[in-house]
Amino acid sequence: MSKKPIEVRDELNAVSPSFCLAKWLQVTVHLQNGQTHSCHHPGTHKVPLDELAEDPSALHNTKKKKSYRKMMLEGERPKECEYCWKIEDSHKDNLSDRTFKSADNWAYPKLQEIAKKPWDMSVNPQYLEVSFGNECNFKCAYCAPHISSALMTEYQKFGAYKTMPAFALDNIRNDGMFPYSKDEHNPYVEAFWKWWPNLTDDLKVFRITGGEPLINPNTFKFLEFLKKNPMPELSLAINSNLGIPKVTLRKFLDEIKYITQNGLIKDFQLYTSVDTFGKNAEFVRFGLNYDDYMKTVRTFLEEVPEVQLVFMCTYNAFSVINFRKYLEQVTALKKEFKNKWGHTRVLLDTPYLKDPNFLSCYVLTEDYWHYVREDLAYLKEMAKPDEHGQQIYYEHEIGKFERILHWLESLQENEHRRNVRRALYVFLNEYQNRKDIKFADYCPEYLDFYKFCESTHLEG
Repeated sequence: MSKKPIEVRDELNAVSPSFCLAKWLQVTVHLQNGQTHSCHHPGTHKVPLDELAEDPSALHNTKKKKSYRKMMLEGERPKECEYCWKIEDSHKDNLSDRTFKSADNWAYPKLQEIAKKPWDMSVNPQYLEVSFGNECNFKCAYCAPHISSALMTEYQKFGAYKTMPAFALDNIRNDGMFPYSKDEHNPYVEAFWKWWPNLTDDLKVFRITGGEPLINPNTFKFLEFLKKNPMPELSLAINSNLGIPKVTLRKFLDEIKYITQNGLIKDFQLYTSVDTFGKNAEFVRFGLNYDDYMKTVRTFLEEVPEVQLVFMCTYNAFSVINFRKYLEQVTALKKEFKNKWGHTRVLLDTPYLKDPNFLSCYVLTEDYWHYVREDLAYLKEMAKPDEHGQQIYYEHEIGKFERILHWLESLQENEHRRNVRRALYVFLNEYQNRKDIKFADYCPEYLDFYKFCESTHLEG
C-alpha cells in the first residue's frame, strides 16, 4: 500500500464522502445463478438476462449497480453498504472497508480515473472473483444447495432442514438463487467467456471459487488459456476442498507447476478449507477425509515450490475442542515450508461462522472459552521470532483469531441463545439421519453438550 489509509480516506472524501472504488473495481460473480455484488459486505443481486444479452460486462455493470455508483459520486449512501456507514458513523476517525479496499494495490491507482468517469459508463474490474458453478462433492453442515450440487441432491430427496427453511428449493428459486445444473445451457457462463478477452489487460486479481472449482471444467479451461496467453501482472487464487480424485489432483498440480515456474502469472495462492482436526472436521465438512486431506496439502507444498497455501478455517462450534491439534499440524507445515527469503509459505485465516447461528460458537456456553484462550496463547507463543528473526505466525493471523475471543467474551446468556441450542439439537438429529451417521462417532467430545442441548429442548 503506497499511501496511508487515512490519506486515501481523505482523497476519497474529496470526491464524495460516500465514494468507494470497490463498487467499480471489485466484483464477485456467481455464474451458477447469475448473482453479482461488488464488495463482500452487500448482498448479491440478479444480473438481468436482457442486460446480459446487450453487453456481457453486465455481469459486473448492471443498471442497479450503476445507480449505486451515481449515488456514491453525488455523496449519497447506498443502503446496501451500511456495514461501512455504521463503522464510520460510530466515530469520525474510524476507517471502514470503504477506505481499506480503495487503498489496495488493485484499486488506489485508478482513483482519479474512476472519479472522472460518467456514472453510467461500464468499467472493467481490477479484482474479479468468479464461481463457475455449484458442482461440489462435499455436503458441509453450514452450506446451501445453490452452492453445493451434492447438497442440492440431498435437498431434492429430503427437502430443507427444519432449522434452515430459507434454503427450501422453492425459496431459493423465488429469490433468484436457483442454480443451473452442469448439463444445462448457462447464459451467464457463456457471457463470461465472451467478456473475458476484454478483461485481460485490466485484471490484477482473479480468484476462482465454487462449489469446488477443481471439478468444474471451466477452471481448467482458464488454466489452458493462461498457458497460451500469459498474464504476468495477474495474481491468481483458487479455492479448493482438495477432496478431489487423484487424476484431477495430478492434472491441477501439473498445470500450476507449469504456470508458476514459467512466470506466466505474477503469483499464485491456493486457499483450502478445513475447520478443525480429525473426525470433528469430517463431521462438519461432510465428504472430507482428514488424513487424506493433510497428505494432499503436503503433496501440493512439496511439488509446487515458492507459492503460498492458505488454510481457510470457518471457525464454528465444532472447531473449538480439538483446534489445538489442528494448529500444531499447521505450525509444523509453517516451519517446514518456506520460500527463498525464509518466510513461511503457509498462512492461516480464521473467519468465524455467523450463519446458521446454531452451528456457530454463539451456541456454546462459556465453559468452552478456555480452549479459545489457550489456543490464542499458543499462537502468540509460536509468533515469537526464531533464531533467524523469522516469524511463522503474523500479526494479522493472530489478530483475526483474537477477535473471535473478544466476540465470545462479549456474549450474554439469554433466551435467544437457549433457543439456538434447541435448534442445534433438532438439526443434529436430522443431520445424522440424512447422512446415516452417528454424532458420537464423529464428535464424542461434544456429547455432554449435545445432551445439554437436548435437555434445553425438552424443557421447551
